Amino acid sequence: MIPASALAATLLSALLHAGWNLFLKGSAGDRMVDLALLGLGGSLFGVVLITLFGAPVAGAWPFILASSAIHLVYWTALTKGYAAGDMSHVYTIARGVAPALVTIGAVLVAAEVPPVTGFMGVVAISAGVMLVGVNRAAPLPATLWALLTGCAIAGYSLVDALGVRTNGDVFSYKGWGAVFTFLPISLFVILRRGPAGFAAAAAGRWGRSMAAGAVSSAGFMLVLWAQMRGPIGPITALRETSVLFGAALAALLLKEKVTARRWAGAAVVCAGAMLIGFGG
Repeated sequence: MIPASALAATLLSALLHAGWNLFLKGSAGDRMVDLALLGLGGSLFGVVLITLFGAPVAGAWPFILASSAIHLVYWTALTKGYAAGDMSHVYTIARGVAPALVTIGAVLVAAEVPPVTGFMGVVAISAGVMLVGVNRAAPLPATLWALLTGCAIAGYSLVDALGVRTNGDVFSYKGWGAVFTFLPISLFVILRRGPAGFAAAAAGRWGRSMAAGAVSSAGFMLVLWAQMRGPIGPITALRETSVLFGAALAALLLKEKVTARRWAGAAVVCAGAMLIGFGG
């Protein structure tokens, strides 16, 4: 059974994750500029952690660098997906394929075989997420970008879970990880737009966007903290309860249509979360 503290941290992370994705999808401006601002906010959060907690151990650096490379794929695929389709479709498919892949990876590289209830919970969450998000009428590019995003999520989730365990401390690992993860995409957008063009496009959006980036980084730090205390696969799956928050927020604030089938999928996700959180 996942410790109560890890369970609470993961669920809070799920809420924070849905919130910043809602911001990115709901932006009325240039999403690449918003992404760069998110990155600056996440990098600033990392700098604060670095100042307070210093550097990670030498063995953690390969994980940090690998995660940074995978995150570049993730950010690109996510923004492309949101440009091509609804948040409720892209977000839920991306989050749905990740838990099963991470669970398989954890079995292979960390010898973490979940109990029967944990395995059933992972399957239920993945199935429920796909039920929420699959939309046969959605544009094919949106679905393909969502699938690539999901593969990237699985990649960095597993790499970072192993990396933070190698480091033994979530704060120093996440501090440097945040800078290496967020800063490259921000610098890429700034250089591509040009400093003057970027500043003009970002006018009036600095504070809110950078705050969202800091929230994103803090939310993932909570998951890493939980994965130091519980199994990688089930905790990754439990974080995908963010689709419940994402679907509800998309319906309430973005006025996206959430069908009865999607709400049924949300109920399956809840059942899976209960199996993971309270199973033996």
